[in-house]
Amino acid sequence: MPMIVDPSAPQIVQLDRILSPDGYLAATVDELWAGVVLAYDAATPADTARNLALNPSVGVDLASTQTYGGSLTRARVTTDARYGVSCVQHTATADTAAGTTWSISPQPAGTTVQVGIWVKLPAAGVTAGQITWRSGSTTLRNAVLGALPAPGGWVRITGAYTAGAGETIDRVGVAFTVASGTVWWADACMAEAGGDLHPYVDGDQPGCVWDGTPNASTSRRVTTPMNPDSILKVRIVRQDPGGGDPVPVRSGDPAWALGGVGSAYDHEAPLGVAVIYTATPIYSDGATGTPSSLAVTAPAPKRGPGDVWIKSLDEPGISARVTVTQWPALTWNARIDTADISGSQFPAASQDVYGAPASSITIDAESAAIETVQRLLTTPGVLLVQTRPDYHRPDQYVLVGSVQQQINSTPTEPRTYTADLTQVGRPDTAGQPMRIPGWSWDELARTFATWDAVEASYESWQSVATNGIT
Repeated sequence: MPMIVDPSAPQIVQLDRILSPDGYLAATVDELWAGVVLAYDAATPADTARNLALNPSVGVDLASTQTYGGSLTRARVTTDARYGVSCVQHTATADTAAGTTWSISPQPAGTTVQVGIWVKLPAAGVTAGQITWRSGSTTLRNAVLGALPAPGGWVRITGAYTAGAGETIDRVGVAFTVASGTVWWADACMAEAGGDLHPYVDGDQPGCVWDGTPNASTSRRVTTPMNPDSILKVRIVRQDPGGGDPVPVRSGDPAWALGGVGSAYDHEAPLGVAVIYTATPIYSDGATGTPSSLAVTAPAPKRGPGDVWIKSLDEPGISARVTVTQWPALTWNARIDTADISGSQFPAASQDVYGAPASSITIDAESAAIETVQRLLTTPGVLLVQTRPDYHRPDQYVLVGSVQQQINSTPTEPRTYTADLTQVGRPDTAGQPMRIPGWSWDELARTFATWDAVEASYESWQSVATNGIT
């Protein structure tokens, strides 16, 4: 995050940053535009972090974990997780502190054990929380949380404790005091010996290994140092759920990465589901280096008003979240060729694939959104239409035609727009420039009077490229 020195520089809000296990690829979800900022830095120092927790993300069962306190029930669930496919779900049966502990490789007296555990809490019912270090069933220390994690999303809580004389730490865990019947979740326990707590590690992640039996042993991140000075570009692809081939990120096919540092922006990822980004460095001689991967979920709009994104591929900054007032019927036209055969009541027939569905769309816009929606619909170019995954309306790349605007009552009332949609294939991504919303060389020139002011406001070339969202 750059330190803003120049007073005319844009004020940037620090967002949650997701790192690949090897630390080379980072992602920041741009919730304002439902996109993802991707940053690659091959100059990241090699990192060999080791996780002491034996089953840190309950990969196949709850083995090597224990119930902490008796006033709850625990279950391994696959409907939610911070890492991997599962987490621990807790349901309180009394209003007392209770949670989960993880078995770790035993650590002797004098060892500092750093702990980081991801938790997800409900909006109400939680009154207190703590991290615990134990020796068997004996509690060595409870570190009470000064502030409760924000509800509704995954939050990492951290703490450290140094084993005293005669003490051995072989379990670490988390507990919350909640009202009876309250449900909360925990995942991705990272226990590390020493003075630094690294990003979460388990042996199933790219660039990581289990030291013994998978999901029953310690694990390590094994990072191979890169040669960043020889890297010219980086190619970034996205693996969507449901299989299929990875698709190139529009501004990362490939992106420039001089000296091993490059950036890309993706505003085409499906919403509300986890995708995997993989960045592969390309050296000046055309050879490729070791890929780096991470998982990200771009947020889906909430149900109800504003539950559809219409995005411009050429100008993400004129994309709009709209309300569809009438969902159109989808029509798939068959492609069947026939020829009559003499003496037969049946024709000869052949069938090609069905055509892409054609449809129309009706949306409402009001206040300042009127001009945005009108510009979006009447600017030539391919648009992307997306909504919530539980609506079962697949993402569509479309061309818009026959745009009509209707004033609902008086000129101060909302407008209703109707347009025909022609579905097309995804436009080619090769060699495309980065199109981060609201940021370009023109915008940089309007914001800063001199290059000295730019250098004073950003810590790196990558930070300039993404307006600090790295």
